[in-house]
Amino acid sequence: MDRHLGGGDLQSHQLIILKGATSMAYSRKVLTAGAVCVAALALIGTGAGATFSDAVHANRTITAGTMNVQISDGGGGTVSADGKSVTLSPVGPTGSTFESEHQIVTIKNYGNIPVTSDAIQMTESHVGTANNNALLAQTYVCIQSTDYSGGPWTEGNGPLATAVALTPTVKQNAVVLQPGDTITFSVDFYAGQDSTHCKPIYSDGPHTAATWFQYDGGPYHTPASLTDAAQGGVITPTLTFSFTG
Repeated sequence: MDRHLGGGDLQSHQLIILKGATSMAYSRKVLTAGAVCVAALALIGTGAGATFSDAVHANRTITAGTMNVQISDGGGGTVSADGKSVTLSPVGPTGSTFESEHQIVTIKNYGNIPVTSDAIQMTESHVGTANNNALLAQTYVCIQSTDYSGGPWTEGNGPLATAVALTPTVKQNAVVLQPGDTITFSVDFYAGQDSTHCKPIYSDGPHTAATWFQYDGGPYHTPASLTDAAQGGVITPTLTFSFTG
C-alpha cells in the first residue's frame, strides 16, 4: 500500500513537470512569432513613411558698376589725356599784391553709377629755399564750387599753408553726382588784398569755418602784401577732389 501510493505520487509529479515544460516551449514560440511580427511592421513602416520631393530656385546676375569721373572742361587749363587732372595757367611773375586768373573747371561723371564728392585736399610742393618757404607762408587761397544745389560756394578761403596743413582741407557735405551730372570748381591765389570771388570769410560751411578758425587762432583777416623775403619764390599747389561710389 505504501509503495503503490508512493509510486502514484511520483507519476503524478512527473506529469506536472512535463506540463510545465510544454507550457514553456509554447511561450517561446509565441514570443518568437511576436518578434517576427514587429520586424515586419517596421519594414512596412519604413516604406510607408517615404515622401516625394521637389525644389524651386531663384537666380540673379550682379554686375559691379564703373566709376569714371573726369575733367570735361579745364577752364582754359591743359587737361590730361585721361581727364583726371588739369594744369591751370601759371601765375606771375607777380608783384607784392596779386590775384591769379579766375578759371572755372568742370567735373563730369562719365561712369554708370552715382558718385559722391566728400572731400577736397590742398597739397603743395617746392624746393625748401627761404624765398620759396616765405612765398608759401604769405600766399592765400580761395576755393569755390557749384553743384545742383547752387553756388558758387566758398569751400575754403585763407592762408595756403592752412589749407595744406588741414586733412582734409575741406570735408564736404555729400554731393552726389548721378551718371552724366557735373559740378564746377575754381582755385585762386592772392596776397595783399581780399579775394575778388570769395567772401572775406573762411568758408560758407560752418564746420569748415570753425576748423580753419581753430587752426589759425582767430577770424579771417585780409592778407598782407608779399615781403622781400618771398621775392623769386616758386611754389606749386595742387587741389584734389575725392569721390566715392
